[in-house]
Amino acid sequence: MQHHNPIPIQGQREKAVFRTVPIPVFAFDYLKDTQRAIEASGHRITFNEVLARVVIEHQQHTQNAVNAVRIHEQEVNGTPARYR
Repeated sequence: MQHHNPIPIQGQREKAVFRTVPIPVFAFDYLKDTQRAIEASGHRITFNEVLARVVIEHQQHTQNAVNAVRIHEQEVNGTPARYR
């Protein structure tokens, strides 16, 4: 399943869903560390924005991995990348 949600423009709010969701301490710590690192560079960011950013980066990474597998399979099966 693919969902393509563009990153909102600076200052623009996206619709929100409010849920109480328990997350493991290591995941919370990772998100807070990420938030602190971003804020150390002078950019204010909310915890929700950090979570959304991590999800978007994961989606991009996953899509890149899927594309790499497709290219590899096509090359193994005799369709060189330059002919696609």
